[in-house]
Amino acid sequence: MFKKFIKEITTTCEVIELNNKKIVYPIYKNGRSSLAVHASRNNLKRYYDKDILKLKNIIVFLREPRERFISGVHTFCYFKNFQKINKTLLKKIENFDIVDRHFIPQYFWLFHLSKYYKGFVDIKSVSDLYNLIPDRAGPWIDGIKTWIPLSKKQKINISNIKHERYIDVDTKIIEKYMNKRVNLEQLIKEFKNEVS
Repeated sequence: MFKKFIKEITTTCEVIELNNKKIVYPIYKNGRSSLAVHASRNNLKRYYDKDILKLKNIIVFLREPRERFISGVHTFCYFKNFQKINKTLLKKIENFDIVDRHFIPQYFWLFHLSKYYKGFVDIKSVSDLYNLIPDRAGPWIDGIKTWIPLSKKQKINISNIKHERYIDVDTKIIEKYMNKRVNLEQLIKEFKNEVS
């Protein structure tokens, strides 16, 4: 499982400096599109990969894991143009035959950040993000904002996946560190056995 999830996050690592000098780390399905829009509209400074190492403190917004998983699976299916979220597709997700950065555990996003940053992170709820920025964006395709309706039936079908291994580690991180400052390397080591 670890190897499949870690392969999903091999892209450039990016953090954004807001006008109030707070540094935030955008995570898929945790306000990332809103942060990107806000950064573009306001010409905010962005740091990438090794430039992140020199920073002092980064805010990481985490989302309620089950809600993020359901939304992430739905977004993945929409982007891949799956016309129906069917049982075969959901079974592949359940069995880790299909994984995607939209719904892998948030732990792996933190792991990705830890490759370039060795300091402290402030763990905040994604709902706190909107106290920092006014923008509300949704998923974008080819630069066009899109609305992705999640029907009640789709939500039920996705939530019926055995998804505990997708959310358990995030639930534990949130229970222990929400609204706290923690050394990122310590957090990664502490929860590594949860994802092995």
